Amino acid sequence: MASDKDKIMHGLRFMAIALPLIFSGPALYVALGLPAAQSGNYLWMVISILLMLVAVFFTVKGLRTVLKGFFND
Repeated sequence: MASDKDKIMHGLRFMAIALPLIFSGPALYVALGLPAAQSGNYLWMVISILLMLVAVFFTVKGLRTVLKGFFND
């Protein structure tokens, strides 16, 4: 059973996009979101939560694509 290297590389690209978001989302939440929320401004909190959700999306999409490349699905 041969694997599809193009699909695997495409999935790894998705996970490479997600990697900086995995760290920047929680960092923005702690550094800017929580202090701003205490003063009534929720913009940074919403932005950081959206970054975290996008990171989860790209990670799952990349992992699914890599697995499809391995198992020729």
